Amino acid sequence: MNQLNKYIIDAENREPLAVTRYAAQASPPRGVIILAPAVATHARHYEALANWFADRGFVVHAFDYQGYGESARTPLKDVSADILTWGSDAARVVDHVADTEGDIPLHWLGHSLGSQLLPFVDHSRLTSATLLCGGTGYWKHSEGRNKILAPALWYAIAPALTRLYGYYPGRTIRLLGDLPAPVMNQWARWCRNPDYMFGVQPELADRYAAVTLPVISVSVSDDDTMSASATVDLESRYSGAALTVKRYEPADFGLSELGHIRIARPPGVRTWDTVFGHLVGE
Repeated sequence: MNQLNKYIIDAENREPLAVTRYAAQASPPRGVIILAPAVATHARHYEALANWFADRGFVVHAFDYQGYGESARTPLKDVSADILTWGSDAARVVDHVADTEGDIPLHWLGHSLGSQLLPFVDHSRLTSATLLCGGTGYWKHSEGRNKILAPALWYAIAPALTRLYGYYPGRTIRLLGDLPAPVMNQWARWCRNPDYMFGVQPELADRYAAVTLPVISVSVSDDDTMSASATVDLESRYSGAALTVKRYEPADFGLSELGHIRIARPPGVRTWDTVFGHLVGE
């Protein structure tokens, strides 16, 4: 197990942000990775991946968005943060890490939602960004059973249960995880719009186009959350970036499945040398 250091920084609104730093097994480190979680996913779920990078010489900082995971200080129903607030949280983490880690390469690794938050940080301080299973959320991008489930979630289930409980009780109904009401309400509005967030808040498009660093988009063919069309849509928003696209099938690694979550957790470990070869192979 690598050396861990848990610390707290202030969000823009002075809320606490909990960050875990995994020390690199190299001196000096080869680089620093900031790991931005998927929605409804605690930073601790990336422990295996963070340790894997640390074993290969990288410092890793994994954080929880405000009001969530180890950053929580109140019941979820009292959290006022929305997704854009979480974007500002990510910006604070990037600034803190860039200020404290010294002059070594700094890489962004955003899983799912984390792949959408890159434009909200000071990406001029980053060397590269990896989008893992990223995509936009308009419900008509959905495939398989989600073609039925997605419109039910965004038009009926999420709005009704969020009003009833004061937060979205995803764990109770076994559909996503628990989420603050402002996060779920904003996400639902975006997912009901054919142009996702850009149809609700058009000014956000310029933020994405302004990203000019190397961006590597990694996706898998059996992702049951992000379809190929959703991933391509997000990739197209990074129109100013030097974009590299990597798309894999489970069979590429002798596996029967990977999916949206497994690739970032221990079941996906045999893929990591390939999937993250652009980082560890440098």
